[in-house]
Amino acid sequence: MNRLEALEHFHKTYAEEVLNQKIHHVASLYEQRKEELILSFIQSFQLICQQAKHIEVSKARIGYITYSMRRTYLMERNYNYIIGAYDKSWFFDPGPYQGVYDAGWAFSFWGELVDELSQLRKPYMNKVIQPDVERFARQAVKEFHKYILQLAQDAIPLAIQIPEFKVLSCEDDLEVRIGEYKGISKVVYSAADGILHDSTR
Repeated sequence: MNRLEALEHFHKTYAEEVLNQKIHHVASLYEQRKEELILSFIQSFQLICQQAKHIEVSKARIGYITYSMRRTYLMERNYNYIIGAYDKSWFFDPGPYQGVYDAGWAFSFWGELVDELSQLRKPYMNKVIQPDVERFARQAVKEFHKYILQLAQDAIPLAIQIPEFKVLSCEDDLEVRIGEYKGISKVVYSAADGILHDSTR
């Protein structure tokens, strides 16, 4: 079989099956530990709010709180999302407050996917090479990210009720977003849809 045939065989025989297994593991873990995971997410949200409140005298109101996945981190097996609290200029804010959220509960399975496929490619005698595995893994990232997004959507109604968030100086249209660093992100909370705290404080 030539390289193209080997790659197609590898994808159909191994890669898609292993990916499905890993996603199933993430989904099962999420259902089993949902309350604990929600609490952990809220704690990360609480910490970024505390940090922003502690030094907000030097900044305008908070316009965005973002949880950002970085693919460069993933390739280094760093499963932290960067949490940023920005003013209304968002990524142009010269001094955002930053924290981290450990998404290893989901992305450790992504790491297992890479490791297992790296072994499974070897019998193909260099017709399937490591960059092929890494390319497949990069495309699969979004499948794992979906569970971080789901967690954020489940946790945010509770997170925005915590005192540390309610006392923040925020823009009236503050958004909490989850996505890729300086890339596509999804709004999981918009204050403009219903301000739940006093934004004038």
